[in-house]
Amino acid sequence: MIESSTKSQFTLGGFSQTAGIRIYKFEGMVDAHRVSYAVKVDLALIPVHGIRIQDLPLLCRDLLQRNIEPDETGAIVFTEQEMRTHAQKLATAREEAQQRKKPPRHIVSANTGAGWRTTPIR
Repeated sequence: MIESSTKSQFTLGGFSQTAGIRIYKFEGMVDAHRVSYAVKVDLALIPVHGIRIQDLPLLCRDLLQRNIEPDETGAIVFTEQEMRTHAQKLATAREEAQQRKKPPRHIVSANTGAGWRTTPIR
């Protein structure tokens, strides 16, 4: 793994697509040198794991930042296991958000609306 001080920055350079495989092209700056990378994604797997297509470039960049050593080049595959891991993180975040959500306050009273009603004049 790369230490955070030597972590390279990746810039999306575009993508191409053939036969259901999308290839994202990135450039990384490693020790003042530009290095090209490609991340392959099987588009048939993303709906199975609840991943939106617009999230793929960021997920691929995160994959590169976690897994690329400064002297590596070439292609990486965004595997189904990576997709499962991302889906599990999303599910956990949704559950935590649901638990933090305050329950609605419902005031149950036999005398509902009495605060704004006036007493009848007799």
